[in-house]
Amino acid sequence: MNVFSEKNKIVNAVIPVADAWAGDVQSDVVNLENYNKCTFIIATGVSAANTDGVVTVQAGVSNAVCATDIVFKYRTQIAAVPPADGSDIPSTLTDATVTGFAMTAAKGGGVYIIEVNAADVAAGIAGGDHCSVTVTEDTAGAQTGCIIAILSEPRYPQAILATAID
Repeated sequence: MNVFSEKNKIVNAVIPVADAWAGDVQSDVVNLENYNKCTFIIATGVSAANTDGVVTVQAGVSNAVCATDIVFKYRTQIAAVPPADGSDIPSTLTDATVTGFAMTAAKGGGVYIIEVNAADVAAGIAGGDHCSVTVTEDTAGAQTGCIIAILSEPRYPQAILATAID
């Protein structure tokens, strides 16, 4: 049987709070020691003050320091505001440099899918096996949203997956 929760670890990396993203928001640091991939899902809420933040991914050697920007891949799902037709259609997988990419301004209900490989984390910093994602706002306007991390391809599959937050 293919059980999602036995192959993927879910981490609530940034809890959704109304209008809380007024400035830089960094997710919890995720430990990839037991996983090969991490997918960050950034979901934006409806807010008159939504601004176009820049998304970057950081690598580190522990949960205490995760600050080295690295390359990653991403998709957007922002063709329309949900539940309009086309609002669930993702873009093509796109390469991002260490400088990241800009989110779409004033897009309530946007979904950004950030794909991180453990190999890219290790290549970004010697001994690196931790990662996080940061949304850097370019204005003072607050944005509502949340970030969920999904760890996949466990290196040691088991019925209950190992923790990913140290």
